[in-house]
Parts: sequence; structure tokens; C-alpha cells
Amino acid sequence: MHASALNAVVTGSDSGIGRAVALALADDGFHLGLAYAADRDSAEATALEVRSMSVRAVVRKMDLAELPHSATAVDEFARELGGIGVLISCPGSTAVECMQRGVRYMIAGGQGGRIVNITASVSALGALTGLLANELSRYSVTVNSIVVPAADSACSSPCHDDGEAAAVASYLTAPAAMFVTGAEYKVEGRRVTMTPHSLADPGSRRPDPRGNRRIRSYAGRWAPTRWTR
Repeated sequence: MHASALNAVVTGSDSGIGRAVALALADDGFHLGLAYAADRDSAEATALEVRSMSVRAVVRKMDLAELPHSATAVDEFARELGGIGVLISCPGSTAVECMQRGVRYMIAGGQGGRIVNITASVSALGALTGLLANELSRYSVTVNSIVVPAADSACSSPCHDDGEAAAVASYLTAPAAMFVTGAEYKVEGRRVTMTPHSLADPGSRRPDPRGNRRIRSYAGRWAPTRWTR
């Protein structure tokens, strides 16, 4: 496995779900790029906890009000970590430009990658998740979304579902989820439901008959839990 596969960028990591996801991925052994919009002190506090788990943490500002300049934070993360294998996008903190940059590093790493979009409501993000899942499957890059209705619109304030959402994000970045793409996971307390987005190529878990390592969409009954790793 290329070292870049264990490098993850988490946006909105200064508070709320983003912070919970960052700590979960650090516990899984990922080196982290921690992006924040305004509260650097909180992001640095998250980084301090991450480093206590014997993994690296790099902190950079990523403010959507400063696009396209702020998207260069993705390039800085890639340089300092040695590539990017995972991008966890919290609402209000990551734009399409950032995802495009992240995907380039995933493809260049040769090991594919994982994109997880987290949102407080079902929106146009769902259509984007399905579209990207279909387009990026040829590069072994999976794209899934997590919906947390109890969270505020920016997912910046702590909510009681942060831990469960982080557990789903941990699952979607684990080897066990390598065939899961184009899916939406709704987290409501301890209840997690999964719905596949519309994909042009529904596919299955079966490998490509031509021997290609192309990911096929899969809507099976995988348990989104940390224990599947």
C-alpha cells in the first residue's frame, strides 16, 4: 500500500463533527491534514490530540470566501503529508475545487482513494455524490455521503450524533468499505440507514471480468461500525 493511502484531509476539523471525524481517523492510524475556516486555536487543539495518538497533523486555513486561493491548502497538505488518500468534506468548508485537487493526488498515488461528504440535510450534494462516484470508479476512488439531520447547517457545533457520524466515516475509509460507493448514510442517534444514490452503472461486488480493479457500486448490508476494520 502506498503511504499516501494513510493520509487524510478533514475539513471543519476545529469543532463539531469534523473534530470527531479527525480523532476517529487518527485512532485508525491516518496522518491528518486539518482544515479550518476561522478558529485556528480550536483546530490546533484538535491537532494536539491527534499527535498524542502517534500520527502526524498539519493545520491549514481553508475559507470558502477566499476561493480559489484557499483551495491551495489541499496542495500544501499533499506536500507536507506526502500525498492524499482520503478527503472528508464537512458542509460549508469544502468546495468542488478542493475535491478536484484532492482527487488528482489520489489518482497520482495509484492506490485510489475515498471521498466522504458530510451534510446536515439531503440536498444537491446527493446528486454530486452519485455523479462523482460514477465518474471516479475507474480510478478506484469511492465517493459516499453522510447525512446528520440533528446537526446544525454547518455541522460546527457539537451534537449528540457526532460520534456515530465519525464511526460511519471511519468505516467508509476502511478496507472493508473498498467496494462501497455512491451511498448515502443517514445517522439518527444509534440508527444508521443506507440508501444508494442513482448511478449509471449499478454493478456489484464482483470483480471486473477483464481483471481491472474498477470499483463497482455496492448497496449491500455492510455494518457501518469501527469494528469492521
